[in-house]
Amino acid sequence: MNRRVYFETSNTVYTRAQALVWVANGLSELHLFEKSSGKLLSQIIDNLDEHKSLLVNFKGIVRFDDHSLDEVYDSLKDNKKQLVILNGEQLFLELNRLKKGKEVNINHDTSNKIIVLGNSKTVKIIDFLQEKEQCVEKYVIQVLQSTFTPSNEYKRLSSTPFLANGEFNSKKIIESPRDFMWFSFYMSDKLDEIIKSEKLTDIVLVSSSLRGAIFTSILGILNNLEYVNIDHIGPIHKVYDFESLNIAHQDRNYFYVGDFVFGGTEIKLTKVYASFIGAKLNHALVLGSLFDSEVFKDFKLHELHTLHKIREEADYKLFDKK
Repeated sequence: MNRRVYFETSNTVYTRAQALVWVANGLSELHLFEKSSGKLLSQIIDNLDEHKSLLVNFKGIVRFDDHSLDEVYDSLKDNKKQLVILNGEQLFLELNRLKKGKEVNINHDTSNKIIVLGNSKTVKIIDFLQEKEQCVEKYVIQVLQSTFTPSNEYKRLSSTPFLANGEFNSKKIIESPRDFMWFSFYMSDKLDEIIKSEKLTDIVLVSSSLRGAIFTSILGILNNLEYVNIDHIGPIHKVYDFESLNIAHQDRNYFYVGDFVFGGTEIKLTKVYASFIGAKLNHALVLGSLFDSEVFKDFKLHELHTLHKIREEADYKLFDKK
């Protein structure tokens, strides 16, 4: 079984329906749950310990292929194993239709906003979700820690004037199919939370670096948002792509997406570029930041973690004291 598509804790196994779609069929139709995705899900159920509950987040799934759940219901037909659907209440009627007469329990728990298939044992959903969040958070920190490569001396970073005793490199995430997929979902959820809490509308995601462009593009797909990648306006100036700043984006909310932030120069320059066509840039989402978000006054920074929390030994300075 492909272990990259799920996380396992003491009492649960957790995955996302869109992760199964991604692995089975790529990114072309992430909203459609079809037969090959259902086969992956049935394999997870077949290998599930009966004392554990399988949590599946169906966020982003809009419809099912007619035969997508055939093998899933076959794996649940004795009702010994339990599948708990999160963020999928709107799919309840379709789940019943696709059961096609098979003797599988389906219960809609409206108070907890979940759908339970198979075993009808009590779902300790609060405990399960807390356990899942702790597991995912631990994974995120471990992966971010792995992006840091220490050095024996302080060297100037490639994109900032800072001297450092090592470097964080998001390429390690991008090159790992498992890590890139799960970080994409993690950042997508984070972006969704920010948009709702800040009540943002008319959003255009924007990046101004090669690696930032990769995250911007996948978040545009996952969150169904327009996005633009500008080449290249980081602290090292090589190409000025004014054509990327479409005049049609006037009065739109530009939302910067990037990997690691130190002084914030790249974001500030992108903010200036956005202002050329009358757009606003007041928010940024990144993997990690050298400084706490409160330090930046020109925009609101949302980071997964601050760099000193990721790797305590990482050290930075502006001048080499000799």
